[in-house]
Amino acid sequence: MANLFRLLGLPDPSKVSGASISKKGATVDPGPQAEDVFHYLDEQGWADRTGRMTPEAQRQVVYLKPDTLHRLHTEGMSDVLSGGNMILVDLGSLVHMPSQRDVCRRRVQEMAARLGLPVFAINDDDTLLMVAGAGMRVDTNKHELGIGGMDQLSEL
Repeated sequence: MANLFRLLGLPDPSKVSGASISKKGATVDPGPQAEDVFHYLDEQGWADRTGRMTPEAQRQVVYLKPDTLHRLHTEGMSDVLSGGNMILVDLGSLVHMPSQRDVCRRRVQEMAARLGLPVFAINDDDTLLMVAGAGMRVDTNKHELGIGGMDQLSEL
């Protein structure tokens, strides 16, 4: 039978003797030792480095829901969509008002139709709508959302 410790590249604890431990100064304890070097990822230097390496987001997700008078303000949303941003419309507060919910849904559909963009219902009762902005791509077969060409999404 193969030695599991040897297979994993670990020292075999059955072959470690007390004399060899005292000579090398090593222990069988796998915990941190005094001579170990650690990188503390909460230090400011790591945060600065990560900030420099991470590109700043170019697109946004805009969350839109009806106001206290149950109106949906879609003015200016055409500019947001043409800039490549995504809009999520939450009509969940109008679940008790089906006619007003239909009016708001129609306003979203008209706004998207003017730009030639489709509207997607995210949940079953059509109270959460998504409009992907210009340059975004939604794969309706694999249910993936992406940016750019057809070849940039993963092949799952």
